[in-house]
Amino acid sequence: MKYITYSHRYADVIINADYSIRKEIENIIEEISIEQIDVYYKEHNSSLLAQGKKAKKGKQTALNMIFRDKFKNNGWEVEKNVFGDKTNDLVIDFWKRKVGVDVAFNHRSFIGGDLLRLQAAGEVKNIINIGVYICGTSRFTKYLSASDSSSMVHFERVKWYLKNFYAVLTVPIWLIGLD
Repeated sequence: MKYITYSHRYADVIINADYSIRKEIENIIEEISIEQIDVYYKEHNSSLLAQGKKAKKGKQTALNMIFRDKFKNNGWEVEKNVFGDKTNDLVIDFWKRKVGVDVAFNHRSFIGGDLLRLQAAGEVKNIINIGVYICGTSRFTKYLSASDSSSMVHFERVKWYLKNFYAVLTVPIWLIGLD
């Protein structure tokens, strides 16, 4: 899969300090294909229908499942709790060696909370040195869900948040937009 990046607060320099982690993240993304997403989507919907449930309209769940499998298979901790409190649901999707990765293919109203969670992980609890935020570009979200794309998180919108809340978001964030 092709992607574009944006570096908030020198995140590109920091991620390069652990170059093997950077390459691991890039390899995970590059291994994903449109065909693979389509296969996961069809299989997941078939499973839902067989259980008497409603099929998903968009492909977001399929892509999240692919990311979960790939990061887990590369030794990343899944759903790292930021505050170490099981009753608190602030979790980072994937965590390894002080790098936290959030994958966002949901409604744009979640952007602020996602970025605040990375901020808390870095500045309050010191469990990450850098956050990686993976989402789609506005073009890619149209592929994921034509009916929901205008309301989804996308690279251009998150980049706007990072630029406009620079003084508040002090944790380095490497933004990746699937294209």
